[in-house]
Amino acid sequence: MNPTFQITISGSVQGVGFRPFVYNLAISYDLKGYVSNNENGVIIIVQEKSPTVTEFYKELKKKHPKNAKIKHIEIVKILSDETFDIFSIKPTEKNIAINAPLTPDFAICKNCKSEVLDPKNRRYSYPFISCTSCGPRYAIARKFPFERENTSLNEFKMCKTCLEEYNNPKDIRFHSQTNSCPECGVRISFTDNKGIITKGTNKEIFEALCEKLTAGKIIAVKNISGYLLLCDATNPKAVLELRNRKKRLTKPFAVLFKDIKQIENYLYCQKAEKKAITSCQAPIVILPLKKKADLAITEISPAIETVGAMLPNSGILHLISNLFQKPFVATSGNFNGAAICMNQNEALKSLNSVADFYLHHDLEIQHSQDDSILKFSKKHKQKVILRRARGLTPNLNLSFLAPRSEKLLCLGSDLKNTITITPNEQTYISEYIGDLANYDTYNRFEKKINSYLTFFNFSPQKIIYDPHPSYQSANKISAFTFENKTIETLTIQHHEAHFAAILGEKNLWKKRKILGVIWDGAGFGSNTEIFGSEFFEYNLGQISRIGHLEYFPWILGDQMSKNPKIAAFSISRNNRHFQQLFNKNEIKIYSKHIENSVIKTSSMGRLFDAAAFILGFKNPILFEGEAGMYLEKLAQEAFSKSTVKLKDYLQDEKITNLIPTKTLLLNLNKAVKNNTQIENAALNFHYTLVKCIEKIARHKKSRHLAFSGGVFQNTVLIDLIIDHLKPKYKLHFHEMLSPNDENISFGQLSHYLHLKN
Repeated sequence: MNPTFQITISGSVQGVGFRPFVYNLAISYDLKGYVSNNENGVIIIVQEKSPTVTEFYKELKKKHPKNAKIKHIEIVKILSDETFDIFSIKPTEKNIAINAPLTPDFAICKNCKSEVLDPKNRRYSYPFISCTSCGPRYAIARKFPFERENTSLNEFKMCKTCLEEYNNPKDIRFHSQTNSCPECGVRISFTDNKGIITKGTNKEIFEALCEKLTAGKIIAVKNISGYLLLCDATNPKAVLELRNRKKRLTKPFAVLFKDIKQIENYLYCQKAEKKAITSCQAPIVILPLKKKADLAITEISPAIETVGAMLPNSGILHLISNLFQKPFVATSGNFNGAAICMNQNEALKSLNSVADFYLHHDLEIQHSQDDSILKFSKKHKQKVILRRARGLTPNLNLSFLAPRSEKLLCLGSDLKNTITITPNEQTYISEYIGDLANYDTYNRFEKKINSYLTFFNFSPQKIIYDPHPSYQSANKISAFTFENKTIETLTIQHHEAHFAAILGEKNLWKKRKILGVIWDGAGFGSNTEIFGSEFFEYNLGQISRIGHLEYFPWILGDQMSKNPKIAAFSISRNNRHFQQLFNKNEIKIYSKHIENSVIKTSSMGRLFDAAAFILGFKNPILFEGEAGMYLEKLAQEAFSKSTVKLKDYLQDEKITNLIPTKTLLLNLNKAVKNNTQIENAALNFHYTLVKCIEKIARHKKSRHLAFSGGVFQNTVLIDLIIDHLKPKYKLHFHEMLSPNDENISFGQLSHYLHLKN
């Protein structure tokens, strides 16, 4: 028998160049054997003397590809009669059941950026350039393991030259599953919105596209993971036209910059932001404005002097940005809140009233994704994920997530929907899907579930969902239970799911007396109660609701979340100090609704809306969180000045479990009437809420504070919490998940696994 060792590696190790790395390392040690993908990750069989194998094993752990994430690595000596003469990359066995993380998409790397702009390179102007370090993965995967035959690129057979690269251990495309070139690869086409094609080489097509951008036209571009809408970010008329056509009147647009130097010409980009924006995930990062210069900032980001900045994440965007040279708007290719378009038919149907021209390609997208969005708090650089999508999904790399035998499907929330599944020992959280009240988005939600069922050969044994009686997500349950009567269903309250999400992400389930601060817009509490600012206590297997905002009437249904003056009136209960803010007709109508109101709420989101109204936000809310963003901007202006003296508007109140909503709003209004600058009043409003958290934490004798819910996308609030509570408490914020409703599906899973309802 030959001395044989088996090395097994689990984690994100497929589609990252791990096998080519292992091959070249093994050759350098003169080892014999093979490396292959398997259901759990990578398996290596080597034959050689023990000291050499030990050194090889150490090098594996130290020098693996940068995009790889090793969760577990193990070496054991095994008995084998087999003798190997060489070291090879062994094909993956057919039809294995995947039990490994899925590889996310990687932004175009430095080497590919250089090659695609080099006229002497054979991939010059080829937009689908990639290598083992970059390119689409999850977006084009039909199933896993990540092999070309399991992707959309399987339709494109490699030419002789690409095959030579693929088989050459010295080449950066050695065993690159996404390898292609202009001769054998993906084709692009450029048309107007009547279907008339602009013919030419790739270079000529991209030059024509940039000419149209310069002329103020709107271009729908099929990127690697879905369509984007582009226009010149220095042309106010073009940006305004995009707003009008897309019916997106005030919500900020993202802007794509050519490189980090160009970003720094316009925006402040510090170390944490720079590291994120230049990473292989290449997310959108929210940055403050440094210099307007020629940027159409008023049209890009109305009333909020920040910009969602991004760098090119694909060869397509890299080519456009280098030809165009100027910044351009790059926003999701959808219409009026629908899901991002993923194929040509969808784009032509949905975007024909928006786009003047289209750049299509014939690579089929399997998993369309919006761009991920991050923000960092200004003072403490606390990371906040505003949208978790391309580059970050579908895995959650938590080493302490225990293996489970049950196959679970968690349907999440209706707003900012995601789904979470456990078809094996891994946990997969889908990319951001959107608002299920939109018909197209609900269809995408259904397709995502069905694609995962096929992808993982998976049928859920239990479905977990939100108890809200009007949520669209629950409609999917009847289809499952009709086909399979043995499927169990279970509901988990919205805010308990939020709390369970942060407890799960931070591995806090074994801790004692954790105070959960869960603040958002709304979540179903009961037939007469809408929750929204909840204090929970977790203590060794039990979650208890221990406090909240004092209730106020929920009136006029959805109108209340779209008009901040309604929230202000409801909270103040038509207090005489507020009456001058409303006309007689409003007072009459709103008073009648309050009198007849059956439903009450503790919504922190509506309290923020009401505070924004008092401090000058008088318009209807045109996108979710708009009033809150206005309030945060005011507070940030004051917080950036070290001279502002903080004041607790509830300093005379003894707070043990309830925050006196009406008193807080009256005192805020009183401060404004006493000529407090609105920026200072906004900051003190935030500070007062921080002091409320501290008072309740002190009363409950809690040392650990865990935060979740959409309100904690507010980075001024986070910085104030860190400033005033960190010395006394252990603080837990989301860093791998968004605090908003995207985390509900994971929270449902986490709650079920640890509390077993």
